[in-house]
Amino acid sequence: MNPLVDDFPRELCGVPIDTDYRRMVQFELLLREESVPEADKIQLALSLLYKQSVPDPVRAWDRLLWYYSCGQSSEQAQGDGKAAPPRLYDFETDAQRIYTAFLQCYRIDLQKEPLHWWKFHALLLYLPDTCVMGKAMYYRGLDVSTLKGAERKHAMRMKALFTLDKPKATTQAQRDREFLARIEKRRRYLEAQLAKQKRGEA
Repeated sequence: MNPLVDDFPRELCGVPIDTDYRRMVQFELLLREESVPEADKIQLALSLLYKQSVPDPVRAWDRLLWYYSCGQSSEQAQGDGKAAPPRLYDFETDAQRIYTAFLQCYRIDLQKEPLHWWKFHALLLYLPDTCVMGKAMYYRGLDVSTLKGAERKHAMRMKALFTLDKPKATTQAQRDREFLARIEKRRRYLEAQLAKQKRGEA
């Protein structure tokens, strides 16, 4: 998908969607919320995005993930199997930084403008390092192994300053695998529930 020539999606599976960036922020936070049962997460996630009931929940879930990944396929989202890049942002930890950065750099008040998720995501990832949020993402993603001497020491200090709380998994690759495994688990659960419903109707 090329944002220069293609329109951002406004419906999936023939169903209108809520394109406000807040829905996918809520979706990401929902997936990481351990207190919500898996079955509830599926229904809540679908209701966050789709404005109407969906004819095929399994396909609707797949398209939700495609939309959340801003048009990337599941293979592209997983990468080539090598070590994944570090996590650049967290919608809870960085909430105030993100809000301030959009206001400072783009003159966009996120309290007032319902940006399309894909637009919001692109603007977020390319925030300049002249703002605190842009600087935080720069140092979180910086490979310090290529640096030496004073430059390396400074970069290490900045990475420590902006570090995100470490999840239970010890590496980003493990976190990504666990995240994708949870998504696949929810997909299998949804398929099983639909199969039970069909058997009950027979």
